[in-house]
Amino acid sequence: MVLLTAFLGYMSFSQLSLKVVLEAMLPVHHPNVELMAKFGAQFGGANTTLIMVEGDGSTIYNERFMEAYKRVADDIYFHPSVHRHLVQALTLRKTKAIVGSAGRIDINAIAWPDLPRTPEEWANFEAAIKIQYRGLLVSDDEKAGMIIADFKDDTDYAALVTFIDKVGAREAANGIKVHMVGRPILLGTIYNDLNATLILIGISLVFSGLILFVYFRSWMGVLIPMLTAAVGTLWGTGVMALVGFNLDPLLIILPVFVFAIVLSHCVQFMSRVFERLQPGVPMADAVVQGLAQVFVPSLTAIVAAAGGFFVLVLIGVPSLQALGIICGAWLLAIAPALIFTASILCLMPRPKRFRARTTWVETVWRLARFDRYPKVIIAITVLCLAVGVYGARFVVIGDAVGSPILWPDARYNQDNGLINERFAGVGTDIMLAYVEGPDETMVQPATYRAVEDFSRFIWQHEPKARHAQNLAEVVKVVNQVLYEGDPSYAVIPDTADEVAFNVYLYSSKGEPGDFKAYTDETWTIGNILIPLDDKTGTTVKSVTALARQFIANMAPLENGAHLLVSGGQVGIAEAINSEIEGTKDIVLVAIAVFIAACIYLAFRSVWVTAVLIFALLTSTFMTDSFMYVMGIGLNINTLPLAALGVGLAADYGIYVLHRVREAMAEGASYAEAVDYALKTSGNATMITAITMIAPVMPWAFFSALRFQAEMGVLHAVVLLFNMLGALIFVPCMVLLFKPKSLARHREKQAQTADLDASAMGEAAE
Repeated sequence: MVLLTAFLGYMSFSQLSLKVVLEAMLPVHHPNVELMAKFGAQFGGANTTLIMVEGDGSTIYNERFMEAYKRVADDIYFHPSVHRHLVQALTLRKTKAIVGSAGRIDINAIAWPDLPRTPEEWANFEAAIKIQYRGLLVSDDEKAGMIIADFKDDTDYAALVTFIDKVGAREAANGIKVHMVGRPILLGTIYNDLNATLILIGISLVFSGLILFVYFRSWMGVLIPMLTAAVGTLWGTGVMALVGFNLDPLLIILPVFVFAIVLSHCVQFMSRVFERLQPGVPMADAVVQGLAQVFVPSLTAIVAAAGGFFVLVLIGVPSLQALGIICGAWLLAIAPALIFTASILCLMPRPKRFRARTTWVETVWRLARFDRYPKVIIAITVLCLAVGVYGARFVVIGDAVGSPILWPDARYNQDNGLINERFAGVGTDIMLAYVEGPDETMVQPATYRAVEDFSRFIWQHEPKARHAQNLAEVVKVVNQVLYEGDPSYAVIPDTADEVAFNVYLYSSKGEPGDFKAYTDETWTIGNILIPLDDKTGTTVKSVTALARQFIANMAPLENGAHLLVSGGQVGIAEAINSEIEGTKDIVLVAIAVFIAACIYLAFRSVWVTAVLIFALLTSTFMTDSFMYVMGIGLNINTLPLAALGVGLAADYGIYVLHRVREAMAEGASYAEAVDYALKTSGNATMITAITMIAPVMPWAFFSALRFQAEMGVLHAVVLLFNMLGALIFVPCMVLLFKPKSLARHREKQAQTADLDASAMGEAAE
């Protein structure tokens, strides 16, 4: 076991991958995923990045600013991980001005191969900006420039952020500021904060150790549980590394939670051992007795918690399915970890000083006198369930407003707000619609009219949508210039030849591959890019519903072309959100049924099963309501932690009811059994909850990532609800209903004693 732990520990520290793999996050059979697989290489969209270059407050129409802008644009354009044909910048050859007069038309790059130098060149440059690029590549106030890029999926995002930061630092000496947003930047920022996260993990471990020492008053009560939890955690992360699983950096808090779970079961076990460690009792005997008493409830709770992860395989997202299997098996490994703990304890000398329990819980019960008002407690619990069910209806599927991954004052969020405010034609989140048809689809007037109508429909009906970017707008501008700039000719031409001529004029004088951002070599496909203010669950559902409504109602095109939605970041979000929305209720039911089966097998009691499932549902729905109040959406990152919370919901109640049954088997009344359970397992449960809650609280105050801070608070809330249910609601249910199933062991023991007495009497005769 030592060699296995050493090997898995080595794998954890040397091979565990902390990165996001986009393909593993997507529901494989969702139409959006299939569209992105088909068109993604051509049109990108998943890794769109916006880089704003800002001067000293003057407009961009000066050599000092444009020289700096060109340096930044070149750095991005020649970055090895960028899709060059998707880069947009003022200084690229593809960025052209369309002008014409006296029967001729000129289409030339506005700032390539050299920047404007003469007053006439600056005037032409400014005119082109005002007509075509203000709001898109130049800010509305004309004091900042934009560079739009799309990066490959295998980009080293942390290195990319560092690279752009260095570019920004270089230009800062010239009074130039560089701002950046987009999925690659967000991921890179998260990766670069991992060191701070590791420091928080260390602080959490110190908190755990201090709490254990306060409870047990023995270094054995600290070191053994901590060692066992560390071993269990290394087993899990080592297996992740061994099978090549990529752990999302946002979920690095997950091993901390699992560490706390292992710790909690060790605390229950150690409490039993110290209870049995009376004067004259050998250490090995106390360990064996403690393990025998705790093994059944521990195994039940462990299997139930593992079930919370295993049911994630019902969600059609590969990363969640793999996470469910690995973490489920990880939790099951707690059982052999307890045996590992017992083995170590058997080799340890009897501690000279220790404390088996505290009096916290019975003190609270004595002061609050919950036993006098069980009906009131139960009524309050039922009310909590009703409130939770009502509030859970409003939990947002997907990202929620006000709950970004980073804090509001983080640089990324500041840059995001700045770009959205100053550029009317771009957005940090985009939806892509695709055009597909036979050869030469993208030179047919009907195709462009459909594209134009679609773009207008989304703009008119979705408040979060911005002006669409597509080839139809280019065709209209060229057509207007051909007719001496007459605005009445800013329309789609009537014939395919005219459209083809307009497109040819615009595509000429460009770099090879530049036009791939619009269509392919056979003119069979195209795209419509619609920037949005955000990609919250509400926005995604609204804009994609509008897109599908338009497509469903549009008349079939004569050329056989058709529109398809949706791609880009909105398409990704819709695919994930719809999968979660379609399976979240199934997952909850599956977890509840699985846990109910575990409880019934352990207690052989419908009453016990019903009580613990009721407590589980109350805790779950109250947690969902808390998520709504906090503005936390249910997404691919929060779902595993929510599933873990449901799996843990019955843990504490299992330990308490098992103690009640033990006490009643020894002849105690219901009141005496409840009192005994609270004095023993109740105190252990409270210290267990505190041991799991306190270590994650520093995350709420010191984590650089708002997501991790909120997950720490959410985890604490889940455990608090679970603890209150086990220490208040469950005992009140026992006192009020006095279930016979908990006294069954006492009856069996009485029957056995009677049979033994009869046998002895017969033998005497």
